[in-house]
Amino acid sequence: MADLIRFEGVIASTITPSRGHENAIPSYMEFLRGRGVRGYYVLGTWGEGPRHGVEHRKRVAEKFVGNLETSEVAIVHVGASDMETVKELLRHANDIGATAAAAVAPFYYRPDEETLFRFYAELSERSSIPVVLYNIPSRQGYSLGFRIVSRVLGELGNVKGIKDSSGDPALALELVSEFRDKRFIAIGSDELIAYGFLIGANATVSGVAGVFPEVVVGVYRSIREGRIEEGFRYQRLVNRASSLLEGLGVEFETQRSALRIRGIDLGPPPEPVRQLTGDELDRLKKGIEEVLVQIKTTDGLEMRS
Repeated sequence: MADLIRFEGVIASTITPSRGHENAIPSYMEFLRGRGVRGYYVLGTWGEGPRHGVEHRKRVAEKFVGNLETSEVAIVHVGASDMETVKELLRHANDIGATAAAAVAPFYYRPDEETLFRFYAELSERSSIPVVLYNIPSRQGYSLGFRIVSRVLGELGNVKGIKDSSGDPALALELVSEFRDKRFIAIGSDELIAYGFLIGANATVSGVAGVFPEVVVGVYRSIREGRIEEGFRYQRLVNRASSLLEGLGVEFETQRSALRIRGIDLGPPPEPVRQLTGDELDRLKKGIEEVLVQIKTTDGLEMRS
């Protein structure tokens, strides 16, 4: 299993299979792996972690961790609305040997800075595997500013990094400038992937990579190899893929349906999420075909549909 702080590359924010479809995970991982993904962010936002029950979350985490290759990482998201569930899922992530455990900052009830610090301090103390901050203002209702993040990363030895999904380029630059080579800094906003790699971020944790891994890997490889213009051509494809996946408004059944069209069946959506209509599926299929054509006409990385 790869070392988290030394890890570089693309981590897919994976889509979660429904109950009874967990056996699709190895095929899904191979789909991602074969297109250049080197890590898996399990049960995060795109994986609808907080929407699923504890036992299903455990089964899904076990499947991902159990099918890792030695050079890969699996970061299991353990965030929940109550502390007891967070602690139970953290114990489980430790027991199964995940690379790290991530936790979204407390949500619904907004904490002050000291409460935030105490939250991550408790996770740090309880975990033998690294803990990763998860900053996603659109879900938690506020942003973790640089002051609290730098305090947590600086004072809590087992908090080894952050997935920053704030979409704030200034915050990303501060984090990379301060903690590069000392902590794991991952860009979690799909629209900032090229920017993140240009300023020296270790990795991206990308939702788009969970469905269209080719385009995100294309950004990473192009930027790392100095082909900056090509990297931004791939970034435009990431943006188009993101708009397609989020444009139908059925969160996150569109992503599941897109994977099914691409040959990976993770089962039906969790209740009460509806399935796509026939018209929506037709629009999605057309959009996928357009993205795949654009991938094939982009220079650089050889892609497979």
